[in-house]
Amino acid sequence: MTGFSASPRDRRPLLSFSIEGLPARDELLFKSLVRLLDHRTHQHWAWQVEGADLRVVGDRAAVLSAEAADSPLPPVPLLTVGDTPPPRGPFLRLPLHADALEAMLNRLGAMVVHARELGLAASAERGARGEEYRLLRWPSVALLDSPVRMKLATLLASRPSTLAALQQRSNASAQECADFIAALERAGFVAGHGGAPSRAPESIWPDSQVHPGSEAPPPAREGVQPGLLARIRSRLGLLSSGSRA
Repeated sequence: MTGFSASPRDRRPLLSFSIEGLPARDELLFKSLVRLLDHRTHQHWAWQVEGADLRVVGDRAAVLSAEAADSPLPPVPLLTVGDTPPPRGPFLRLPLHADALEAMLNRLGAMVVHARELGLAASAERGARGEEYRLLRWPSVALLDSPVRMKLATLLASRPSTLAALQQRSNASAQECADFIAALERAGFVAGHGGAPSRAPESIWPDSQVHPGSEAPPPAREGVQPGLLARIRSRLGLLSSGSRA
């Protein structure tokens, strides 16, 4: 470790987004606006091809995504961009406006971070019980973004392992191991004890739509606003008592 002390801005969560079904010009504009807004967003957003924390889709591609809603992979928020709003879910109308995009990224980013924290807490709880994890298939390149993660994936590929054993075999930190297992779980690359793929909590993404010029919820200053957390926990409560609305 070095003596470098990162600024609060540098310690923002790193999140990723993928884009599909948008015309090349609109895709380029979206990526450019995200880069320009980086000094204003509460999270740092980076584009990647697949396995991202947020899927940005054109309005026609959103229809196909809705038809594939029964996919076995854990859900991620879906942001539709285009001329026709979807039946439900976050939506931005073309042409894109910087202020509307900033509000949307901050809103969805807060929910992604909270869902990630829930997944890490669940992984830590299972790790305390000594649950073993088994790699189902080799992870995508996007998840192997460091030598530590490459080493962890190689160790998991050789034989199932608990979090404690994985940390001991790799000499990685407990946080690095837990983060990697959580990322594998979100992408469906790992199975827990018993052989069933570990799953993230069912989608908690909002069904409301945000249009340019409409009133957006005030951005959170530090983390997620209490009201938003309450709504998230309320939706998650449905998972233990019944089916999702």
